[in-house]
Amino acid sequence: MCTSLTLKTKDGYNLLGRTMDFGMAFNQSVHLIPRNFTWMNIPDKKEKKTKYALVGMAVVTDNHPVLADGVNEKGLTCATLYFPGFAEYEKENVDNKDNIAPYDFVLWALSQFRNLEEVKEALKNIEIVDKSLSLLNLTPPLHWILSDKSGKSIVIEKTKNGIEAFDNPVGVMANSPNFEWHLNNLRQYIGLRPKQLDSSKIESLSLSAFGQGSGTFGLPGDFTPPSRFVRATYLKNNITQINNEIEGVTGVFHILSNCAVPKGAVVMIEGNEDNTIYTSAMCSESGIYYYNTYENHQISAVRLFNEDLDANSIKAFPTTTTQVINNMN
Repeated sequence: MCTSLTLKTKDGYNLLGRTMDFGMAFNQSVHLIPRNFTWMNIPDKKEKKTKYALVGMAVVTDNHPVLADGVNEKGLTCATLYFPGFAEYEKENVDNKDNIAPYDFVLWALSQFRNLEEVKEALKNIEIVDKSLSLLNLTPPLHWILSDKSGKSIVIEKTKNGIEAFDNPVGVMANSPNFEWHLNNLRQYIGLRPKQLDSSKIESLSLSAFGQGSGTFGLPGDFTPPSRFVRATYLKNNITQINNEIEGVTGVFHILSNCAVPKGAVVMIEGNEDNTIYTSAMCSESGIYYYNTYENHQISAVRLFNEDLDANSIKAFPTTTTQVINNMN
């Protein structure tokens, strides 16, 4: 369970935000992956090298960063979300293709490409292969949302139909069903509005709203992916006072707080409590990665361009419940 959205400020800054909802944490933290960093591609056991530096939330095992989201030095942003019941991967490597594991898609995209057009072109030459992630002991079913300095957004899904890239006219994504289904489902909510409903009359009975917010009656409030998609879309479409980067970041966190899952509200079949482990926002122009955690709602930030982008190794920014990282100055 995750929710993601893009947001553009009036002065031209572009943000991608997301909640990370899961039933367990993996000691994840913010990491800087520098240029020319070498990593082992799981399907073909060949070394790959990063072209662009990036910063994002990751777990690193055996010097291999598994990224959930991030932003690179060219302003490309990407986040991965769970896609159960719909994701279908190739069982074997495909000849004459660049075969990658689904959990390496964020690293692949952000380390190699400058913008959405380059990613879409590169999709013609890749396959996503069924390879188990040791952290989960399974191959996670995933799909991805990407954005760049243009403010445009795309969603990439690997299903029985192959790899598909969809232009994202609303700049929102959640989990299953597939992205096109979510867009069609929005038609059920075209009556939502921020303004009050007018009073009406039935026979001789005059009716008026109980209080403010009557125009939002019917806005779904549960934690299912379709409801979170609708809720995030409505809030994004109507939020105001998004003039600059800080106001944009504030807006992203306010919107996503309406989709965040507190512990105990959703219990998975296995018995784990699904909850929002962290919420993040990435700015294409400034290269700043903002985030907070379940235990600490203060927004922390790491500025990519304050770091050595040609460093010899990955740099981790440890996250605790008491330590606040502020690497912006």
